[in-house]
Amino acid sequence: MGKITNSEKQVRFRKKEDLKRYADKLFREYSWRDSSRPQEEIRTFLDKTTDLPFGWTNEDYERAVKTLNQFCNEFYDNPHRLENDVKEGRNTWNEFITAPDPHKLMKDEKEAIEKVQTLSAHIISALKLSGCRDSDQAAALMEAVRFVGRSLTNNLEVPKSQATAMCLASIGPQYDRPSWFLDILSNTIGWNLNKDLAQALGKQLLDFKYEHKSN
Repeated sequence: MGKITNSEKQVRFRKKEDLKRYADKLFREYSWRDSSRPQEEIRTFLDKTTDLPFGWTNEDYERAVKTLNQFCNEFYDNPHRLENDVKEGRNTWNEFITAPDPHKLMKDEKEAIEKVQTLSAHIISALKLSGCRDSDQAAALMEAVRFVGRSLTNNLEVPKSQATAMCLASIGPQYDRPSWFLDILSNTIGWNLNKDLAQALGKQLLDFKYEHKSN
C-alpha cells in the first residue's frame, strides 16, 4: 500500500470504527434476542471479522461487511442450532411422553444444554488461543469430529440429530451408519446450502469415481 495522506487516514479510521460499531450492534441484538449460543463464540467471531489486516483494502473491508451481514441473517434464521441438536440427540419429545418423571427429564435436558454451551465456549477459546491459522484450526476440529463420529458407532442405538449425522459423515466407509443417516444428512446439507449448490453437490456425488486414494 502506497503512502496515504492524513485525510485518507482519517477516512480509513472512521470506516474501521463504523465496522466495529456495526459488529457491536449485532452482538447486542443477538444477546438480547437469544442466549442459546455461547457469547464467547459470537464475540470471538465478530472481533475476528472486524480485525482488518494491516494495510487493508476496500476489498478486505467489503468482505468483512458481507460476513457480518451473513452472520446477521444466520442468527435471525435459526439461532437455536446447538439447543436443537442436544434435544434431537436426546429424543426429548418421545422420551417426554413415556417418562415416569417428566420434570426430571426436562431438568436433565436443561443442564445438558448448559454443559454443551460451556464445552462449545471452551473449544472456541482453545481455537482462539492456539494461534493456528484457520485451515489448521479446521484440521484440528475435524479430528475431534472424527473422534466423536467413531465414538457414536459404539452406541447400540446411535442418537439421531443433525450434529451426529455430520460427525458420522466424517468417518470412513468401513463404519456402519444407522437407517436414518442419509435422510438427516441430506436434509442438513440441503438446508445449509442454497438450491443451486445442493443440486451441484448431488451431481458431483453421482459422478464420483470410487478409485483408490493415493494418500
